[in-house]
Amino acid sequence: LALRRQGKPVFDAHCAACHASARTGTVIPLAQIGTDRGRIDTWGEQAAIEANKVVKKMGIERKGLVEAPLTGYVAQFLDGIWLRAPYLHNGSVPTLADLLTPPGERPQTFWRGYDVYDQTKIGFVVQGAAAQQAGTEFDTRLRGNGSQGHDFGTGLADADKAALLEYLKSL
Repeated sequence: LALRRQGKPVFDAHCAACHASARTGTVIPLAQIGTDRGRIDTWGEQAAIEANKVVKKMGIERKGLVEAPLTGYVAQFLDGIWLRAPYLHNGSVPTLADLLTPPGERPQTFWRGYDVYDQTKIGFVVQGAAAQQAGTEFDTRLRGNGSQGHDFGTGLADADKAALLEYLKSL
């Protein structure tokens, strides 16, 4: 509990500006976050228009997809983030602990689809024989799968990272 409490000020200083503020739910420019642009390149204004037409034709009432050119990715609230692995818009970072490491040190390949949870790293177990048997290999070197960017928090001290991870479990 003490470690979790220590994580709140770390969150406030390093995460809240995008994930718990008026900026949450808005598009953060790709130039600022630096993540893989693959989805932007494949899902644009015309795709949103067509998808909205299908939804309307089906009689589903919901807020439509944004029908405008994409320039970045939406900053999400982090409620329940501990159970949303793998991370980033393309699932290229297996755990929150990995997200707090510099992009060049994040796993290049890992197994997705194994449902055993790693409570320490906050994500699913992605290495080992069982993960390989149950999962599908994800390779961040492939187009659209890059794990670069979102390097916020990567320079934190290990103690601050541990406190932040513990706090994120409480959201």
